[in-house]
Amino acid sequence: MKSMKNKILFFLLLLGSVFLTACSDEDNPTQSEIKIITTEEQLILDSKTNARITIDFTSTHDWKASTDASWAVITPTSGKAGTASIGILAKEENRTGEVRTGLLTLSCGEATAQVTFTQAAMDVLNIEQTVYDLSADEQEISIKFATNIQNGKITLKAEDNYSWITPKENTLTRAIQEGEITLKIQANERRVARNAKLKIQVVNINDENQILMESATININQKEAPVGTSSDLTTQDKKVILIQEHTEGNGIPLIFLGDGFLDTDISNGYYRQAMEKGIENFFTEEPIKSLRSYFDIWMVTAVSLNNAFGNQFNTKFSCRLEGGGSTLIEGNHSKVQEYAMEVPTLKENPELFNEATCIVILNTEEYAGTCYFGFNDGVKTINLAIGYCPMIYGMEDDMFRRVLCHECIGHGFSKLMDEYSYQEMGRIPTSEITDTQKMQEMGWAANVDFTNDRNAVLWSKFLKDSRYQGKDNYGETLGIYEGACTYWSGAYRPTTESMMRSNMHGFNAPSREAIYKRVMSTAYGKEWEYNYEEFVAFDQAHLPMPTEATTRATYKEATRPFSLPVFTNMTIRFAY
Repeated sequence: MKSMKNKILFFLLLLGSVFLTACSDEDNPTQSEIKIITTEEQLILDSKTNARITIDFTSTHDWKASTDASWAVITPTSGKAGTASIGILAKEENRTGEVRTGLLTLSCGEATAQVTFTQAAMDVLNIEQTVYDLSADEQEISIKFATNIQNGKITLKAEDNYSWITPKENTLTRAIQEGEITLKIQANERRVARNAKLKIQVVNINDENQILMESATININQKEAPVGTSSDLTTQDKKVILIQEHTEGNGIPLIFLGDGFLDTDISNGYYRQAMEKGIENFFTEEPIKSLRSYFDIWMVTAVSLNNAFGNQFNTKFSCRLEGGGSTLIEGNHSKVQEYAMEVPTLKENPELFNEATCIVILNTEEYAGTCYFGFNDGVKTINLAIGYCPMIYGMEDDMFRRVLCHECIGHGFSKLMDEYSYQEMGRIPTSEITDTQKMQEMGWAANVDFTNDRNAVLWSKFLKDSRYQGKDNYGETLGIYEGACTYWSGAYRPTTESMMRSNMHGFNAPSREAIYKRVMSTAYGKEWEYNYEEFVAFDQAHLPMPTEATTRATYKEATRPFSLPVFTNMTIRFAY
């Protein structure tokens, strides 16, 4: 009995001890505390993406962490009591132009600690809008920007000379923090969309050659003008204007016409401007440049219903651009001849039409061009040629000039062959050699041959003449180079590059000789006899010289070969 009482007493004492201990814990709880170890100087993130800092601290209890910065990530977000570290990582570069601030909140029991951290600002030049898609109408646009660069000057840089865009005054704050540049965009009256690429630059105010920062590229895309329609197809049509009358020889007929031009294009002078630019281009290459006085030059107006090309449109000479990577242009040769024969001199002397070169300028900037020759009068093949040439990349672009010279002087007037070649074409077939040699019997195709024998090739006399040795003004050396008439082998050309190969480096000596012969034989008829020394004397006094010219064509585009000239076998009957 006594033993049982002792056990009960021990249990009650033990229970009282536990109760007292619990009460003691409630009356004297451990104080919750968070202590930041990292100094304020260590709380700055670099401006770049993935910049990182570490915050060290101690806590008396388990802790949790959070941040209000959407541009930052913290890890870990919770942990046990003791010494701990939290990493803060910048998710993105700071392009706001200003230092930005984030708040890290730590909680431990009832204790809370807040740590302010920052991310440095990088130098920025922010553009509100980088793409402007515009209608063809005249308009103004504002390019809004912001920068944090001090003591700088805002400039506008263009990739090309965009004559249709005019910058107006810049509007800037004193500190160059925000501003806008207003641009006046001219109406696009052409049937080709256009694009401009610009950049805003901040340059050193004391040295404008020092670029402090450059914006992303700003693209301005302007739509082409809507298709126009002529309201009067007759009043301005078939008007003949004499541009030049020959002063030497008997006169060589050169007729310029346009396709895809409206009645308003004629009345406002645009048609004539295009024709005169074509005429100017025709006489830019030697030797034709120095033989201009032998030519009679006319322009004949032609009113088209539409100023666009395609099956759904109607133009005077029905020009059709094949497209799809092809540069072929087809046209209504009979209609061209009909309009050319409006020239009074040709009406009075139809035989002279056999010697005419008709150049049709298309009212489009497409990269294309084709020449047609091999017409006949029912008895013999005649010199008449028709060249179709767009104003490639614009009236003032040098590609318009080059292609017109290649097609209309080279193929059309002088009956030269192409000097380019494709490896996949392989060796020239015997049948094509025979066809070309038949043309050579008429004095045509003088710039290609099918032998590499220096004593037998058509231009052998030049190879033996010391006056034609060494490099010319374009760095070309006269020789025998395989690859011509589009064929990789079996056909030969006189120089590596030329106007008849890649529309560059002018006409080589054999081509210049052929042009000279055509001019003089047409200007003086059968009474004229060719003299090699007379030609060399003329040629040496008028050698081609490189000139500065601009084109928006890439090198690949600028050297892309054109469609072969077309031998029509078409009989001309109405001229007699």
